Amino acid sequence: MAVKNTFRFFVEPATLRNDLVRLEDPALAHQLSRVLRLNPGDQILLLDGLGTAYTLELTALSRKEVVGHILAHEPATGEPDLHLTIYLPLMRAERFEWALQKCVELGASRFVPVLCARSLASERADERKHERWQRIVREAAEQSCRGLLPAIERPQTFASACAQVNQASLALLLAEFDGMPLLRTLLRTYLTTTGNPNLTSLALFSGPEGGLTPDELTTAVDHGIMPVSLGPRILRAETAPVAATAALLYELDNRSAVA
Repeated sequence: MAVKNTFRFFVEPATLRNDLVRLEDPALAHQLSRVLRLNPGDQILLLDGLGTAYTLELTALSRKEVVGHILAHEPATGEPDLHLTIYLPLMRAERFEWALQKCVELGASRFVPVLCARSLASERADERKHERWQRIVREAAEQSCRGLLPAIERPQTFASACAQVNQASLALLLAEFDGMPLLRTLLRTYLTTTGNPNLTSLALFSGPEGGLTPDELTTAVDHGIMPVSLGPRILRAETAPVAATAALLYELDNRSAVA
């Protein structure tokens, strides 16, 4: 049985091939020794990001290195049944990162940043931003006791993102246009009419701070993406995907309590 504490860290699977683990990671070494004040003999959890958790007993800590022995390994817990891909619109950095962090905590499995028609030029991503997003995802997954490390893809245009959603069982678009069905109503109708109460994959699109254009709505519908509403209140661009993620996982996560 893996140690039950909050000291969980995702590492490269290749580092966990042997019982003796040697991690040349100054940032992790600093966190363990200086921030958490751990010492040889203490235990932490290492996760390979693929679904396995390893209990590691620390044997040595230096400024640049962490050394320990694997005591046990077991399937990692903390993952929902639903594989949820969030097509998250590029927006102001602090808002995008907040939405990214919260959706990881709630249980989203994959993220695709999307450049929409009304996204600002300053919101385009570069390599440094992508590395920062990966760090935010990893830290949020560690904090929320996730068993798998969510993926964050390279940014895509709205049209190219719509073209790839055929991989999901159901694709939804959060829209502010009149006449959109409520998310709750559409989801329950879909589950009833398809006779599939255990939906396993879902894609969720959301709009940028300026909203989606009518042309983008048409493009989404042409690709089989169903527009839905979260209700009469207009939510901010960073709030809408978080609220929808919470609602979807509440409704569709059939997994019982974590062991």
